[in-house]
Amino acid sequence: MRKLLIGLTVLVLGVAFMVPGLAKRPWDPVASTKNEVVWTVLPYIELSVSEDNFTFPELEPGIDEYLAEKAVILYVKSNSDWSLGFELKGDREAVEHLSVLLGATSGHGSARIPVSYKLFKLRTMAPGTYKVTVIYTATTK
Repeated sequence: MRKLLIGLTVLVLGVAFMVPGLAKRPWDPVASTKNEVVWTVLPYIELSVSEDNFTFPELEPGIDEYLAEKAVILYVKSNSDWSLGFELKGDREAVEHLSVLLGATSGHGSARIPVSYKLFKLRTMAPGTYKVTVIYTATTK
């Protein structure tokens, strides 16, 4: 009986020392965490024109209209929807005789927009040199 009791004691002690060895060691910990990364991309727009100045060729005397097709090119760079407009500044008479014809007035992303200029009712204008400033504006939607 004594041998049985000693045998059971050895067995219990052996299992007691062996099982913790199979388990995860407390000195080898693993930790984890998470981090969410968030950002916001805002709309942007850039606008440039192919030429700073455009001069009409010498006009024949007596003509009433002149169309300069694709006189300049507007370059729009954007990451969103946009609209395009313009304003004319200068002598009132000159402004009243110039039309700006945009190839497009809205779009998305980058674009190349041809612009034509049309002079009209030239026979009603006094002789002289006229100058108009066209101010283009691009706006994100």
